Amino acid sequence: MTNDRSDDRGTDCDATVLTPGGRGAVTTVRFDGASRQLDTAELFRAANGRPVASQPIDRIVFGWWGAGVPEEVVLCRTSQTTIEIHCHGGTAAVARVLDDLQQIGCRVSSWQESTRRSRGLFETELIEAITQATTSRTAGILLEQQSGLLRNCLRELLDADLFATAEGRGNLECRLAGLLEWADFGRHLTRPWRVVLAGRPNVGKSSLINALVGYTRAIVHEQPGTTRDLVTAEVAIDGWPVLLTDMAGIRATSDRLESAGIERARSQLDSADCRLILIDVSRSPHHEDLQLLADWPEAIHVAHKSDLPDVWGARIPATAVPVSSVTGEGVETLTATLIARLVRRVPAAGTPIPVSERQTTLLRAALDAVRRVDRSAWKETLRDCLR
Repeated sequence: MTNDRSDDRGTDCDATVLTPGGRGAVTTVRFDGASRQLDTAELFRAANGRPVASQPIDRIVFGWWGAGVPEEVVLCRTSQTTIEIHCHGGTAAVARVLDDLQQIGCRVSSWQESTRRSRGLFETELIEAITQATTSRTAGILLEQQSGLLRNCLRELLDADLFATAEGRGNLECRLAGLLEWADFGRHLTRPWRVVLAGRPNVGKSSLINALVGYTRAIVHEQPGTTRDLVTAEVAIDGWPVLLTDMAGIRATSDRLESAGIERARSQLDSADCRLILIDVSRSPHHEDLQLLADWPEAIHVAHKSDLPDVWGARIPATAVPVSSVTGEGVETLTATLIARLVRRVPAAGTPIPVSERQTTLLRAALDAVRRVDRSAWKETLRDCLR
């Protein structure tokens, strides 16, 4: 194709990638503009020989995209001004389609940018949260949020004249604080709860993470100190997404690499949502075992290798969960204990939940404004949250 496309530059059209980022089988690009623009630029050649502008709406059409070595694509006009182009999901095919559309003057954007222009930032955050859900349970909660639960709640607070009296401000403070109680839960609807397994070398952290995940993900070896770096695996437990992190064995060592891994382990322990402290009940207690148990009394203590003879006896913490990664004994009890610790409350149907860091930050700012009796600030903050 040698025709000059310059006459088409500046035309009013947009190209939006609708499918998530990364490689996939098929990528969908939405073209918003006049169908004749594709015909004028000779970008698509239909197998049925008809130009794009004359293809029936909602008819799937197979054809070829571009000049030289063409790309096989499927095209569908979904309205008079909207066309969906379905191409191979590889990055090269997508880049070629988008580059050709840019050449005729299209503005290329992500679906988030396109949705933000048409529906606003608040709605975009709700839709984006659904795309990031990794389990059907979390996706179901987010789909309910998209029905307008939080939006309607905030609009109701804005419309009601509650700020004028101390009683009204108390009501506002209570309502906002109630929404913020679900902020951490809302964050984990799109990000897994982080659980760290820690213990002395060779207590069986890698074996336990394999048992929890259900397949061999970590390196299991009899040599102490095998795991020198973070090994992670994501799993759904009772429908909740959980990221398990198998840490380097914690012990005194002069090995520089192992010391660095242990330092990272301690840092990860500090920031985790929950910690599993493992002890090997088949080996005599070591002072480092006892120190770990003392340092993390609120952690879930795991009396591991319970299939072997127990040499700890009464020194095992009373609340420890006996587990054998070999036989599976105690794994179900451990997962139930873990989820009870991570998901302490599940919201009832119809509960409004903030689903983004921006929403949570603005709700906290609005609550602070109510407590400072700053009417203009709280209204401005809630309006900003809804934009």
